[in-house]
Amino acid sequence: MEYSKFSLGLRFAMTSDANLTPNDCWNIIFSEVPITHVVGSTLFGAWDDVGDAASESAYICMFSNLPLKVGKALFSQLQQKPVLLSYLTIYRPFIQNNRVEKCSEVEYLGQVQEDGTVQKGDVHYGTMKISGGLPETCEKPGQCTRILIAPDAWYGKFTSADAARHMLRAESRILPKAVLSTQLIADGGEGTLDALICSNKGRYLKAPILNAAGIPHELHYGILPNRTVVIESEPLSQDELNQALTLPQNKGFTEYIVAAGNGVLPEDVPDGRYATVLGKRIPASQRNNVRVEYRNGIETVLEQCEFDRRLAKADWLIALTRLLDDEGSMRDATTDALLFHCRVQRKHVAVLAFSDDGHFFAKIDDAPLVPIETTSFDEAADALFLIIKNTPISPAPLFAPILREETVISDV
Repeated sequence: MEYSKFSLGLRFAMTSDANLTPNDCWNIIFSEVPITHVVGSTLFGAWDDVGDAASESAYICMFSNLPLKVGKALFSQLQQKPVLLSYLTIYRPFIQNNRVEKCSEVEYLGQVQEDGTVQKGDVHYGTMKISGGLPETCEKPGQCTRILIAPDAWYGKFTSADAARHMLRAESRILPKAVLSTQLIADGGEGTLDALICSNKGRYLKAPILNAAGIPHELHYGILPNRTVVIESEPLSQDELNQALTLPQNKGFTEYIVAAGNGVLPEDVPDGRYATVLGKRIPASQRNNVRVEYRNGIETVLEQCEFDRRLAKADWLIALTRLLDDEGSMRDATTDALLFHCRVQRKHVAVLAFSDDGHFFAKIDDAPLVPIETTSFDEAADALFLIIKNTPISPAPLFAPILREETVISDV
């Protein structure tokens, strides 16, 4: 199918956490998108089978038949709608003509009329009427709270991207005029591929490899703009990792990042290739050599994602972490690293902490831990942003230094 003029697609994250249907996606579109730039546009819907190598499946809601100038204005407007953004993929939330045209099984919903109704289509989803309000923008940019949302994954419950979307929705309810950005966080294991690809606008790819029984299965990996190949090896065997490092289609790519986490570590790589290996616990016996360098996972991820540059543009960092016991203690290198970078740049930090029994706590800068009276993640996130809302923007305090390995989320 060919699309006339300019087309803009919004990629909704169809994850198990979001639990959305195409009908849900269109209802979000109809309730969030203003009529300003979409009268006369034609609407199409399709599953994104072009980006099937990406870690999150996506459904695309498309606006077509837009003059280029109008399409750009619509794109700029939608980037200021945090509720809408909170349902989109972190990786390429918006796409344009050249990608839209490759989608198969596209459905035509109709054309947007002057009154916002969508008519003369082949399928019917949701209310079929554009009714969104204009974005709530900050009239004085220098006085608006700037927030960097950078949650780590909550294993078994949320990915880093899922947690970021929940926090975006909470922020939109409590601080609709805040200036927002997101950063996926990983410690060198699971989630590292997403953090690096999304932050650097890389590409997701997939390739078949064989398991120990000789049965083929798909390896999902990525390539950064600087031609570095990124592989998560935590779920792989040593043989599968060796296959991943010698894929025929990657001939000519010499630089690799191997996110090993707690998995197997490559002791060497094939001639002509060089690997930076990220692990959570690198044994002392593992030595760097001319082709392999072992590095700290979280610090390397932050460096590769240009985290410090993103943090410099924010007033607040939002983090997510797990408590180990009732005393509020934890051993979490990821949170320690984030707090350290906030100390260096003197940024405010708000940590939403959770316990295994479903309780939540807030910690602001170097203040004591405060319990949040709810067992709902969304309500806890609301409470955290309410605290931020009631905290005046001012230089962050000088934090007490961490002089021991254990971090205590109470009195530091």
